[in-house]
Amino acid sequence: MIAKIIKENLLLLFLMAFLLTLSAVTSPVRANDLTLTIDNQTTGGDLDIVQDGENNDIDFDIVSMDGFIIELNQIGDGNSLDVNVDGRTSNGSSMYFNQTGNNKSYSNTLWCGHSFCTLTVNQN
Repeated sequence: MIAKIIKENLLLLFLMAFLLTLSAVTSPVRANDLTLTIDNQTTGGDLDIVQDGENNDIDFDIVSMDGFIIELNQIGDGNSLDVNVDGRTSNGSSMYFNQTGNNKSYSNTLWCGHSFCTLTVNQN
């Protein structure tokens, strides 16, 4: 009786492992995608993000960033960065975007409505 229960449990365990392996092979692997929004209540501060790997995506939206320093670094192949700045009150802020690897993409929609904002993009 105990041998039969053990045999059935082992068979069930094998079937579950097989199905998990099969689903991992047939389903696409997801990268470390990041969607981030900075709202209009943000004053001062630093944001540093490092994404290391392949096929990563950062979708970054900024409404306000007074005195804010932002640095985004993507390392690896097939990474993309999409930045949307609606900087109604973005005074004295700087953004630094660095992408290293092959097949990288960068897109933006930028508006800074006050004294100054700076943007530096490096793609190696």
